[in-house]
Amino acid sequence: MKKVVVTLLGFLILTSVCFAGGSSEAEGNPVIWAKSGPEGTALQAAAEVYKEETGKTIDVVIQGRSGYRPAYNTALLAGSSELDAVLDTAFVVPGLAAGGHILSVDQYIKDAEGYDIDDFDDVIVSEMSYGGEWYMFPTDISAESLVYRTDLFEKKPETWDELIEMAKKFTRSINPDSPTEYGFGFSGMNSVLEGTFQGIMKAYGAELIDEETMEIKVDSKEAKQAFQIYTDMRNNWKIVPPDVTAWDYAEPLIALQEGVVASAQFFTAGMPDLYSEELTPELAGKFAFVAQPAGPYGSFTRINPLGIMVNANGEHLEATIEFLLWLTGKEGGRVYTDAGGASPRKSIMSDPKYMEERPWYEELIKATEHGVGSIRVAEQAIIKESFNKWASLALNGDMSVDEAFDAAAEEMRDSI
Repeated sequence: MKKVVVTLLGFLILTSVCFAGGSSEAEGNPVIWAKSGPEGTALQAAAEVYKEETGKTIDVVIQGRSGYRPAYNTALLAGSSELDAVLDTAFVVPGLAAGGHILSVDQYIKDAEGYDIDDFDDVIVSEMSYGGEWYMFPTDISAESLVYRTDLFEKKPETWDELIEMAKKFTRSINPDSPTEYGFGFSGMNSVLEGTFQGIMKAYGAELIDEETMEIKVDSKEAKQAFQIYTDMRNNWKIVPPDVTAWDYAEPLIALQEGVVASAQFFTAGMPDLYSEELTPELAGKFAFVAQPAGPYGSFTRINPLGIMVNANGEHLEATIEFLLWLTGKEGGRVYTDAGGASPRKSIMSDPKYMEERPWYEELIKATEHGVGSIRVAEQAIIKESFNKWASLALNGDMSVDEAFDAAAEEMRDSI
């Protein structure tokens, strides 16, 4: 704890300088919202350590997962001061930053002595930012990539073509001797399709929008070619369960745990469960997390980090910033990670302690070097919603990929 104390002292001195000139802090403690799950639990534990070392209380309010995002959006957009900060995934930043509902924390991060921005990969910095400024403190690394059974796959699939062939081998309708019913699975629910598509989209040289020119590109041949792979997996080759159209996070996890699929596009957040003998008794530890297979333009893995945004109308700015600088710094990041979080700092991820505790970290670090993030324009919610609506129709087999992507492009151009 000695190092923690020293670090905290440094941040106390720093923030006293940053906020010199007087403070109009309201009475009471900073309130940070988080949804139930490992991040919320880790945040509560870190706040307790912070209180032990500084005597300062941070009230972490855990909200239910269902309706969490609408709840805090309602509060932020209404100008409520009931919360000072909120933890969520980084793709929400552009819309909230553009609307002035969250504060730029650029000055505090860049002025913080010893914070070491270079300890984050470029994709993490990009995901925390909007318009070239930091709007989020990075708490967690999260990636969506390929997870496969090491007792079934002889080697890592290097390309999407290789993965398809391996998935066919472990699909019982194609190979009656397959130990699994299906060879692959992915999150195909309407609300998450755009995120699922990010890695393979980049691998095929596609993008939904040119963020510099705002040109809509969802109807490009490259984008259609990439998504056709998902639709063929479900509707033609039938190497994924037909209900992937209703899959989000829990469904691929359960399918892997129960041996329904031999591989899946899945999240690092679920890897502890796949290594747990209690939660995955029959197959614990028989999984590998690796970078996404390569397409014509290389291998790209979706990086979907989490962080904490500061309410523009919060009433405890000084105390909130002071805590968040510590929490996402090098020492606080370790406290948070020890409690079940996953700091995206390279120095923490590559620490032998965490590499041993989390065997998937070695491949995660490699994947992050070629990570692809979310759309970083204010209109990202419009683009995301339109893509999800039309792409889900193609995945369901209700219309062709060509028809769906052309319709999505037309709708996006009319909306932006």
